[in-house]
Amino acid sequence: MVLLDTNIFVIDRFFPRDTRHIINKEFVARLTELEAGFSIFSLFELCGMASFNLSPNELRRWSYQFDEVYHVQILEPKKLDSSLAISWFGHFTHQVFEMLERKMTWGDAVLLHAAEEHGVEVIVTWNEKHFVGRSQVAVLTPQGYLSNYG
Repeated sequence: MVLLDTNIFVIDRFFPRDTRHIINKEFVARLTELEAGFSIFSLFELCGMASFNLSPNELRRWSYQFDEVYHVQILEPKKLDSSLAISWFGHFTHQVFEMLERKMTWGDAVLLHAAEEHGVEVIVTWNEKHFVGRSQVAVLTPQGYLSNYG
C-alpha cells in the first residue's frame, strides 16, 4: 500500500499553477491502479484546510466520500475495536465536520467543539480571528482575558 500525504490533494485541488501540478495530476490519475491509503486524521486536516475554499456541499463530499473522489482507502485507527468507541468516534467526527463548514481548520474545529460541548465561557487564544463569528462562545487573547478578568 502507498500512504499519501495531504499535499498531494492540496496541490491537485487548489494549486493548478504550482510547478508540481502536472506531475501531481498524473500521479492522482493513476490512483485507480494503486493500492493507496490516506489516514483519517490527514483527511480531517485536509477538510479543515479545504473548508475555506469549498462550498458546504463540496466539503461534505470530501468529508464523507473522499475515498470515491480519489480512489483511496481511508485508514482508521486499528485499536478502535469496540462498538462503543467506533460509535463515539463516528458521532464526534460528524460534529466536527459540521464545524468545518464554518470555515475552520481541523484543530480549531476540535477546540471549538470542546468549548461548545462543555459550555465554556471564553476561549483564550492568540488566534482570535479563527473563532470570532463562528460561535457564541466569547474569544479573547491572553492579554484581553487578563484585562477583562484579571
